[in-house]
Amino acid sequence: MAKIILQNVRCSYVYVAQQRKNKEDGSPGGYGIQILLAKDDPQLKKLTKLVKKVLVEAVGEESAKKLGKFKLPVRDGDDERDGEEYEGMMFMNANSKNKKPGMVNKNNETADQDDIEEYCYSGAYFHVSVNPYFFKATDGGKPGVALGLNNVMFRKKGDRLDGSVAATSDFADFADDGNDDDFDDDDL
Repeated sequence: MAKIILQNVRCSYVYVAQQRKNKEDGSPGGYGIQILLAKDDPQLKKLTKLVKKVLVEAVGEESAKKLGKFKLPVRDGDDERDGEEYEGMMFMNANSKNKKPGMVNKNNETADQDDIEEYCYSGAYFHVSVNPYFFKATDGGKPGVALGLNNVMFRKKGDRLDGSVAATSDFADFADDGNDDDFDDDDL
């Protein structure tokens, strides 16, 4: 199995701690993450080379030259997405239909609930282990290469892409100071 670890990548649509909502047909939404890579990031060249290798192994050298016949995982953010986070970036989705990805903190220890709450959001940075794999055409679509999601390492915080703020920030002024006074309507 081909595998690559993309390092210190900003991510969006982060569904690694819990699955996406069920699909319209009732099937589980699965786990996934969208990876953003600058167009000049050297990791992009390595990933593209590995994707091509998987494609060649599946369909042969001559067929693989006709890239328009295939759906490929690496896409241009300038062409396909709106939003400043996509400017000058390539993006790709990595998914796992049923298997929850392994999650570790930046010390390579199994992530606990505090780690997940602190680092598991759109805009944070991760190391992401993915495996490119070939898939056949279904329902009239194109065959191609997709990225399977294996594991993630939480690396560092980044500006949130979803516009939300952490609960700890919202309620920082309301932390319990040890005073057990009852709630007073006059405080409103």
